[in-house]
Amino acid sequence: MPQTITKSDWLLAKKCLTHAWLWLRREQCPPNEADRFRMEQGHQVGALARELFPTGILVTRTPDKTASDLTQELITDPAIGTLFEAAFVAGRFTAHADILTREQGGWHVLEVKSSFSDSSSLKDLIADLAYTVFVLRRCGVLVNSASLVLLSRGFRFGDNPDRLFEIIDQTAEVNLIIATFEATADGIATVLFADPRPAPSLLSACRDCAFFETDCLGVGIAHSVLEIPGLHHTKLKRLSGAGIVDLANTPADLNLNERQEHARSAALADQLLVKPGLRAALGSIQWPCRYLDFETVATVLPIYDGHGCHRQVVTQFSMHVKDDFRAAPRHHEYLAQAEHDCERGLAEALINCAGDRGAIIVYSSFERTRITALRDAFADLASPLENILDRLTDILPIIQEYVYHPEFRGSYSIKKVLPALVPTLTYSDLEIANGDTAITRFARMARGEITGPDIVTTREHLLRYCDRDTEAMVRLHEKLAELSMAIP
Repeated sequence: MPQTITKSDWLLAKKCLTHAWLWLRREQCPPNEADRFRMEQGHQVGALARELFPTGILVTRTPDKTASDLTQELITDPAIGTLFEAAFVAGRFTAHADILTREQGGWHVLEVKSSFSDSSSLKDLIADLAYTVFVLRRCGVLVNSASLVLLSRGFRFGDNPDRLFEIIDQTAEVNLIIATFEATADGIATVLFADPRPAPSLLSACRDCAFFETDCLGVGIAHSVLEIPGLHHTKLKRLSGAGIVDLANTPADLNLNERQEHARSAALADQLLVKPGLRAALGSIQWPCRYLDFETVATVLPIYDGHGCHRQVVTQFSMHVKDDFRAAPRHHEYLAQAEHDCERGLAEALINCAGDRGAIIVYSSFERTRITALRDAFADLASPLENILDRLTDILPIIQEYVYHPEFRGSYSIKKVLPALVPTLTYSDLEIANGDTAITRFARMARGEITGPDIVTTREHLLRYCDRDTEAMVRLHEKLAELSMAIP
């Protein structure tokens, strides 16, 4: 078990002490392929940010000195103006400053992030920065100012690194946050390293907590109140205050809506529930049906000419086609060449496969968003792409309205819906079995990190994965039709 608190530990503790306590004692697992790729991209951005300060010194440990010891030596040398990855230890708290520069007798702390300046997560980014400044000040370092180094939306592939970043002063906001940190820091540190663990509370964060069902409030509970779809935070707060976790104990006056009550009843009865009207809803879908799924690539730094950071590029589609309900499906597919932007070629191939009539079935709004972007990018293809948009039929709302299985666990994600309704169709036999891995493999091809015969193999794996996605929609549609025949 670690004996110090890192930034991630601290920020986790601010959300849930129990989660942080368990996290410190977890069995360490190596990052998966997609996680490693995300970390590599972060390191690349950090390295480019350091180019803004060409005289800076990167702090690394030596055989006889820790990084924090070396940092203390370097900051006392007035000839050194900038440090990278300076390390600090203040009691139980540890931090690394991405960039540390001298200014006016003190220091300027700069935190590098792979986000835009208008990011919706700006509040969390400022909290990250505040923790670093908090630790430095506890070490006696005079911090005069604190800034975020964020990505510029104006940067394009091939631009110089000095156009990649925007430096935004957050000193005032950081100082306000540090005041709250100081008020709780020592108490939190004591709790995190003590036994027994802190008493948990039911929070919205519990939905995504890996410990909820195995080590925390969900242990021994067949179905929790977190499985109520779309439960408002005020109602969750009420349940938490009353200590209600088990779905069976939901109070009658919680005023659940029809969809939520439908899900609650199905879970407590431990059986699939199908509402009347499913057959009529499916009957409105026009044949022939085409089942469409996209794959995209999005990297922090652009990989194609004219593109900016985080640009989402459609790289692949799979389409199964059925002329009527009993017909055997035909399959079409497209996979871009990774070395250049192929979105126009993909759009043209999609138009050729889509025909001019019948429903184009998707799951969620993702394909609509990407086709809209293609329509806006290629004016001469706008009319046929608009035709495709007009024919898109999302089966997610149909499932939300009429079907609930206890194994949905409150989620209508296809990752929950498919194994519950079509358990015989899995991704376990595929080399690429999820979207994050698909993005990673395509990006590595585009960056020249997958070469030679491995390109052929990777492309085969990508095609099989996307094929399985639209096969899943065919099977899901068939299952819904089967269920609709058993109820009016």
